[in-house]
Amino acid sequence: MNWNEHLDEYCERGSAAFWAEPVNALTNFAFVVAALAVWRILRPYRRVPADIGLLVPFMALIGIGSFAFHTLATRWSQALDVVPITLFVLFCLACILRRFYGLPWRRCVLGVAGFVVFTAVFGVLVGGLIPNRSGMYVPVLLLMTGLAVTLRGSRDAGRAAQWRQFAAAAVVFAVALSARAVDEEICGAFPLGAHFLWHTLDGVLVFLVSRALVRHWRYLADQDRLAVPVTAVEESRAVAPDG
Repeated sequence: MNWNEHLDEYCERGSAAFWAEPVNALTNFAFVVAALAVWRILRPYRRVPADIGLLVPFMALIGIGSFAFHTLATRWSQALDVVPITLFVLFCLACILRRFYGLPWRRCVLGVAGFVVFTAVFGVLVGGLIPNRSGMYVPVLLLMTGLAVTLRGSRDAGRAAQWRQFAAAAVVFAVALSARAVDEEICGAFPLGAHFLWHTLDGVLVFLVSRALVRHWRYLADQDRLAVPVTAVEESRAVAPDG
């Protein structure tokens, strides 16, 4: 495999030049904006769990990697595009299983492995029917939709409160995936293509999912704080006379 091979995969690119895809390249800053927005949400909290905190650099890496691919357009830069978004999806799934359902990390990893197997089987059986190599992302849409439905029916108030976030994420991703799928089909009528919408809307998607995780983490933290009993020292202080 020639890792320096030039790739021309999107409607906007008309040459091998660095800025042959300016719109596709610049719209990747949607991921950086999403990372900054989540960072601002987390900034007031001194103790942020590692998994929640890692959401921010993951989002930024997606934007940087995709920017590299849509400017350099080589096979090695394509890896920089694909790997971060794949890791983010799998990492988010593990965080959801951990934070929303309280599973130990070992079971979270098994859940992620199951999703990988499902995605691989789906890609082999159905993925080729969806244009522009977009079939590999359909399982993510199914995952978002399934989470929204499951959370909506949950008896746990904390989980149920976030179902709208995942429902919105599913709708946004459905539109984004459609834009990706039709990019090459509309080149004749619209040379810019539609891939830039894929980037922009995916920036919204990663923000919605990350914000839902942050909100549920804060909900659980607040519940734990309310459940902590008053210590003997605090009790003695509460009943001690003034002076």
